[in-house]
Amino acid sequence: MRAGYDAGVKAEIVTIGDELCRGEITDTNAQNLAAALWLEGVTCAWITSCRDDAADIREAVTTAARRAGAVIVSGGLGPTSDDLTVDVMSALCATEPEIEPEAHRRMADRYAAMGRTIGPHNERQVRIPGTARALTNPVGAAPGFEVTVEGTPVFCLPGVPAELLAIFSAHVSPRIAAIGGEALNRRREHSYRVFGLGESDVAAALATMDHDGLAVHYRVAFPEIVVKVVTRGENAAARLAAADATIRERLGQRVVKGGVPEATVASVMDAGHTLATAESCTGGLAGQLITRVAGASAIYRGGIIAYHNDAKRALLGVSEDTLRTHGAVSAECAGEMAHGAKTRLAADWGVAITGIAGPSGGTADKPVGTVFIAAAGPQGEIPARRLLWPGPRESVRRFAAYCAIDLVRRALEKDQ
Repeated sequence: MRAGYDAGVKAEIVTIGDELCRGEITDTNAQNLAAALWLEGVTCAWITSCRDDAADIREAVTTAARRAGAVIVSGGLGPTSDDLTVDVMSALCATEPEIEPEAHRRMADRYAAMGRTIGPHNERQVRIPGTARALTNPVGAAPGFEVTVEGTPVFCLPGVPAELLAIFSAHVSPRIAAIGGEALNRRREHSYRVFGLGESDVAAALATMDHDGLAVHYRVAFPEIVVKVVTRGENAAARLAAADATIRERLGQRVVKGGVPEATVASVMDAGHTLATAESCTGGLAGQLITRVAGASAIYRGGIIAYHNDAKRALLGVSEDTLRTHGAVSAECAGEMAHGAKTRLAADWGVAITGIAGPSGGTADKPVGTVFIAAAGPQGEIPARRLLWPGPRESVRRFAAYCAIDLVRRALEKDQ
């Protein structure tokens, strides 16, 4: 189905450490290396983690070398007895570990400046296999190195993130670029953020796009869906342009440039308008989303957090009759809150949110996850909408905040 899409070099990342396999730390090295490889035009097809065990390391590296065009190994280059990468790689290359002279000199100078001498354990950290090409570590003691296993280049780097990235940038990146450069020159990609549809709905709308030379990937960044389109080959640019037209035709306003907060701020700014928020169950989250966007100060007047009914009456002008007859979680209350934010903060637009985020407080007709959102604009009020998101408290709040500010974006884009 994706013939030609994976043309080019595939790489594998092998990260070593008992702490990884026990779940004690997050493997950020694999994440950072995969991103760096992608920028060099090389696809990371596999990521493997293994324990600080010689047999496990040997199996992971040889398996990777047999199926990948390049292998990046992270970890096991330290001074302790469980740092086994140098010994395992030396055995794979039928050689012995040797002290790397430049790394040893730099370590000796550093220790001398502190009035200390290098011990046997310290020297373990500056060893590399005898046939390896040393990769100078500009920010630490242990050098990286490159060897060949099963005919495949294998780059071994320290597990300390700053050292790993420094060596990769200085030494590995140029080699990887040479390996994957042709694929990089032929690759094109574009990402979209989609709001208002679930992942399966987006996938269904775009299902027929996944064909020869074109791949569509989906990732949830709740409450948005990130869609990435990747293509390679001589006609990559034209194919990507055709894909862009198809996506926008099928998804329409659900495609939001940069994300809902960014697109909403841009739409309000383009219209020459200002915006204010009134929030109950979201407690200022909508305002936070708006103000995270650079330049939001040009359009955002401020927000009123009116959690208690007394605050809704005093700060937003919600009537006692509305609260008594319909309740604080109602379309009527949301509408009055939006109008109150607009008038009391002298904005062109007022957006309001009121609801039951849970985990308690729901009723039969208004279960947990019930939220009402409303907006009031220059041309009058947008009718309040009822949302129901039966999820955890924070997902209810986040979903409601996105939906509320998106009301303004949709209204302005429709007008335009």
